[in-house]
Amino acid sequence: MNALKLSVTASCLPLIALLCLMHNPAYAQREYTVVKPRERAVNERVDTSKRATKATTGILVVVLDPVISGKVEIFDARGKIIDQGEADAKTGQVEFELRRGQNYVIKAASPGYTKAEGKKFFANRQDVVRLRLNAQFARLLLPGMPAGAQIYIDDKLKAEAKQNGQVLIDNLEPGRHTLLVKHPEYNDYRVALGSIEAGNEVSFFPLSSILVKVAKITIEGPPGGMVMIDGAVQGRIGSDGKVAFDYQLAQASERTITVELIGYQPWSSRVTLVPGPRNFAVRLDPIVTSTGVSDFFDNLSLWNAPTSWVVSTEGRNKRLTVRGEQIGTLKEKTYQDFQAVFTVWLTDGRGATWALKADKTGRSYYLFHLAGPGSTTHTPNRFYTYLVKDGGAPVEVSTPAPVLARLNTTTSYTINLSAQGYTIKHSIISNDTAESDDLGIWTDTSVTKDRFMYGTFGLRSLAGEVFIVDDFNIEPIQPQ
Repeated sequence: MNALKLSVTASCLPLIALLCLMHNPAYAQREYTVVKPRERAVNERVDTSKRATKATTGILVVVLDPVISGKVEIFDARGKIIDQGEADAKTGQVEFELRRGQNYVIKAASPGYTKAEGKKFFANRQDVVRLRLNAQFARLLLPGMPAGAQIYIDDKLKAEAKQNGQVLIDNLEPGRHTLLVKHPEYNDYRVALGSIEAGNEVSFFPLSSILVKVAKITIEGPPGGMVMIDGAVQGRIGSDGKVAFDYQLAQASERTITVELIGYQPWSSRVTLVPGPRNFAVRLDPIVTSTGVSDFFDNLSLWNAPTSWVVSTEGRNKRLTVRGEQIGTLKEKTYQDFQAVFTVWLTDGRGATWALKADKTGRSYYLFHLAGPGSTTHTPNRFYTYLVKDGGAPVEVSTPAPVLARLNTTTSYTINLSAQGYTIKHSIISNDTAESDDLGIWTDTSVTKDRFMYGTFGLRSLAGEVFIVDDFNIEPIQPQ
């Protein structure tokens, strides 16, 4: 249980911590224990640890019932305080050395209990006074808190953690309550305390095992927009145009936040997130399928071209030489359904590679690789399909299709392709022999397919190959 989705609460307890706690019966069902102070037996033996130091004094033992800690004060007959001490929480008692032969008033108080008072004429070398305190409230002990954490009971602020990380609430009304712990840099933690009786002590194990550092992210944008961080879905923007969630991270780190909605251009931003609140206002631009493009590569004005691309002259013609793994894409062109055709030469025999449905960042797209006869990284004469997400390594998503057309380094080939919906078709024609071959039909059925409904065309090298492209044309397919 982690990660921290919408309105993260107690589910943020790390799994490892939870499994460890499950080995302890006290924590098998909940994150706290409830302890009721022990009631004293009427004839319970009371032992003393002190001895009188003078012949005129004795030891008066004050015991509290139930066994709790508390402040005890001794007054003389005129009401003047003459001594005071703290009853130990384990024994519920405290000892005083007093002059014998006098009357004393003994008062005891403990948080959450009514005060108790007794009188004693102290004449012996040793005597005992029992004081009964009646519980009014329960106690709530919260250790391991980050400084500044706010503690709410039934959604009302009750306390704030100091530097020592421990909070004690000793005036908890008997009954059922809900605890909420909030801190700007940690996940919210909420838990129902059940029915608590007066005198009970509700003691949590250290909350450092539950509270984890998070970025508290709020995104405002179009309702229905899917929000992702580094490709992992965090939630959807609600009908009110907002979504809030906690994203777990221990320290400042770079993340890519993306918002996507069908029919709109994706929004993406690379940001440094730190624990604490962070707000983003997102505007998505509607997708309008671009007009077609024809390019004979007189220059690279239509492309976001990497520096490794070169336009060279072959006779009267100019052609594009593609090399390098950096993708080059058409400028300001976005298509939903489209068809494209281009001519390719397998210059070094290792193959050629092109991208479809590339997003505007050039970090996510479908990638197709035609392995040439001289390929050393792929099976020659095979057609490969990959998926690239968020700038990551290409992931093969389909069984490579055999290429029946005879590939070589001197013949040019015409590549025809179409993309409609989630399905992409390819074919190849040898411009020397007119031999043609269907390279296959591939349909994206993955859960991320909606991310690739729109995009542009691109070229790049996958396995170090160098190839030439010319006579490029792309046209949108208008919906029927």
